Amino acid sequence: MSTHETHIAAARQRLSSLAGIAAKTEATERRILAAATDRLGKVEADIARLAPRVNLDDSAADAYQAAILERGQLAMVITRANEALNPSDEVPFL
Repeated sequence: MSTHETHIAAARQRLSSLAGIAAKTEATERRILAAATDRLGKVEADIARLAPRVNLDDSAADAYQAAILERGQLAMVITRANEALNPSDEVPFL
């Protein structure tokens, strides 16, 4: 096998490895998205349940505030997962 053929074979092997990593990364992003979306539904239900009691009960107000913060964090996770799964062709402004 010539040096050129050896380099070609090595490049193919690296590309194959990268394709495997890309597939695993996509699967992980899909699991993250599914878990975050599922959790968001539960947090939204908690917010709806706690909202009427916020002004009457300090512990409900604390739980409501925590749920609102978690909803924001989940929104960021969902956005990042969607961006990873559906990359844009746009180049960010630098």
